[in-house]
Amino acid sequence: MIETDALNFEDMKKSFDRTFQEPLVERAQELVHLLIVRIGTPRFALRVADLAGLARAQTVAPIPGANSELLGLVGLKGRMVAIYSLAAMIGSPEATTEQNRWMVLCRCEREIELAFTAVTGTMMVPRAELNPVSPGAPPHATDTVGSGAAQWLLSVNSIAEAIAKKTGATATENGLSG
Repeated sequence: MIETDALNFEDMKKSFDRTFQEPLVERAQELVHLLIVRIGTPRFALRVADLAGLARAQTVAPIPGANSELLGLVGLKGRMVAIYSLAAMIGSPEATTEQNRWMVLCRCEREIELAFTAVTGTMMVPRAELNPVSPGAPPHATDTVGSGAAQWLLSVNSIAEAIAKKTGATATENGLSG
């Protein structure tokens, strides 16, 4: 079982890293590359373009007295980075009981990691197939992906901006955009 997890992790990591190495190809229909993640049982999508990295969750150093969204600090290439619960940031505290096994680094000047339960894969979706959110969408959801059991597309930039506001920093200071 452990070997299978390691193989899946390596395959996903290589696929994710390759996204940034391959040249952009003009297509008749613009595609959006999505990372599909699981928070507890529900699945959500994140735009790969909004992410700077994907990794297995590491040991978190908790910060006494921190708000509930902030899990603590993790070491990343010799520096400390704040790691937040993606479930808590979208208002799903019931999903936070399952262990966060994965994390993504937000593509913004301010280093922020988001932790979640699992990665289920990636997909390319034509931009035209993204549908506006409907009532009942979680915070930071911008679109739905797919039909039937649609997944919410979460805005990593919106989440990072909300974190910046809570911590007293402004979006312009941190290089964030909508």
